[in-house]
Amino acid sequence: MPDPVSEDFRATEAAGIFGHLTALVSAKLAYLRARLELAGLEGREAAVHYGVIFGLAIGGLIAVTFGYFFFVIAVVFLVAHLIGGATAWIWVTLGAAAVHFLGAAVLLIIAKSRLGTPMFSASLHELKHDQEWLKTNAKPN
Repeated sequence: MPDPVSEDFRATEAAGIFGHLTALVSAKLAYLRARLELAGLEGREAAVHYGVIFGLAIGGLIAVTFGYFFFVIAVVFLVAHLIGGATAWIWVTLGAAAVHFLGAAVLLIIAKSRLGTPMFSASLHELKHDQEWLKTNAKPN
């Protein structure tokens, strides 16, 4: 087997540094990719979470609107009843208004309770874990 010449040593050293840099960049990109995948998963989870909250809030606003209309109609006919017109459906209209207001209150309470749920907890946990690992494995120079 022939002895390597100086050009072979230079090529090996250049490839070694390049190989190390390639491995370093590859590792950094793999780390970034893993974190971005995690953020993507949690982003989709957050979108669903806030979509549900948005739907509940819209439902609550619709129920409040219907409740308000039924309440106004009931007040108008209640005043008419006090003046002298007697109809039974005034109380039904007031009952419908009460049901709508109650439904709106329930939907808004549910939306408010879901709003307090923390998001991106897995990402934050991973980042804290990474910071702790870096602190414990850091070697002072």
